[in-house]
Amino acid sequence: MDIFKGISLKLLAMEQLLTQHPDKRGKVVLVQIANPARGRGKDVQEVQSETHATVRRINETFGRPGYHPVVLIDTPLQFYERIAYYVTAECCLVTAVRDGMNLIPYEYIICRQGNEKLDETLGLNPSTPKKSMLVVSEFIGCSPSLSGAIRVNPWNIDAVAEAMESALIVPEPEKQMRHEKHYRYVSTHDVAYWAHSFLQDLERACRDHVRRRCWGIGFGLGFRVIALDPNFRKLSVEHIVSAYKRTKNRAILLDCDGTMMLQSSISTIPNTEAIGILNNLCGDPKNVVFIVSGKDKKTLTEGFFFL
Repeated sequence: MDIFKGISLKLLAMEQLLTQHPDKRGKVVLVQIANPARGRGKDVQEVQSETHATVRRINETFGRPGYHPVVLIDTPLQFYERIAYYVTAECCLVTAVRDGMNLIPYEYIICRQGNEKLDETLGLNPSTPKKSMLVVSEFIGCSPSLSGAIRVNPWNIDAVAEAMESALIVPEPEKQMRHEKHYRYVSTHDVAYWAHSFLQDLERACRDHVRRRCWGIGFGLGFRVIALDPNFRKLSVEHIVSAYKRTKNRAILLDCDGTMMLQSSISTIPNTEAIGILNNLCGDPKNVVFIVSGKDKKTLTEGFFFL
């Protein structure tokens, strides 16, 4: 019952689906598996209360004897129990508003693929094409890798409800095609693949590191080491002056903190020397001078009002 899993948003989308599509009543069931919350704060309690209240409202409004549109499971499940739900689910809906990788869609795809023993248990023909549908939040890490999934913004209730309805009416051949694409990806991108690709990226990033020249900059706590390309050359004052004199139009961008004023300075006003240099630059009609700063306009105006 994590506050970031978007369970309440999913329930509202289910309510919207049943409201807009009366023909789905009695045919569609949302089984929400909510792992017990890790914390016990006020926010968690509010989420739990809101979730249970929404489930009751939906079941009272659209349910009937023998049919409950929403089944909420908020107790710990054994792994094999979770697999059973994945195997029987026609569609997997993940609406987290903020999450990491989230492996639930991958687990669902593998479970829907099944194996010979599972097919035998369910009485399925092993040669029957497998199928699955995914509706996933665009805010979870695995979303970009599932190209066949319907991606949604979980905050948009109407869009999620529409995606749920679309997932239910997708033709069988398309469900099979999407499943095959996802299963091919999940089965080849295992832990060994991710470890190998990470090492490759690391090697690629460090490939030119031994060729770089390291420079020490600053003093004391401000000291740092930077790695530069061997072809890097420090600009010479003579070169800058020569180029400055040759140009007819110049755009000069000066950083406020660290250039016009020392970063360690507590004063918000540049010193007299800096103001004099700015006046000389601004006095040349060939120059357009910009002061770059994260400070607001009022603060900068007070600091440079005598330009």
